[in-house]
Amino acid sequence: MNLPNRITLARLVLSFGLFAILMLLDSQDYRNRLWAGIAFGVFVIVAATDALDGYLARKYDLVSDFGRIADPFVDKISVCGAFVFFCASATVMDLVPAWIVVVIIAREFLVTALRGFVESQGIPFGADQLGKIKMIVQCVTISCILAYFTLIPGTEWARVTLIALVYGTAALTVISGISYVQKATRYIKGRV
Repeated sequence: MNLPNRITLARLVLSFGLFAILMLLDSQDYRNRLWAGIAFGVFVIVAATDALDGYLARKYDLVSDFGRIADPFVDKISVCGAFVFFCASATVMDLVPAWIVVVIIAREFLVTALRGFVESQGIPFGADQLGKIKMIVQCVTISCILAYFTLIPGTEWARVTLIALVYGTAALTVISGISYVQKATRYIKGRV
């Protein structure tokens, strides 16, 4: 249980803390700016420590099998979980339609299945640049949604900007998924 793995587990705990705050916010119609600010802060810490644990693992050669499994798992829990809470909230559902959340989650299932299959053939199948950019954009989108309720609630231009960001995130998620399918197809054809 090295430092990067401990950070990953701390991110998981913080993610569940974030979900508890999002449930509280939903019961208060997201108008409690203090709790919205706390949710924003917690998510920023979750996103920042995602970069930190990977950096430490690579820099100090602490990459482990546990970390290779747990890190993407916690990423999916934190990001997909936040989007699920958003689409289930009466206050936020107009910003995050349920079908977009289904697209995001479907892409994660697909890439996980492809990764599992390709790696079972003895071929490394880690995250590519587009996948990392997708993760950053998703984290920025979640942070912006939480900031909207903390800093600039009720501003129409911010709401329209957020909707555009959510749709852009969905498009990038699909593009990233297609990229992984193409990459897996090349690996599989190369082995046949």
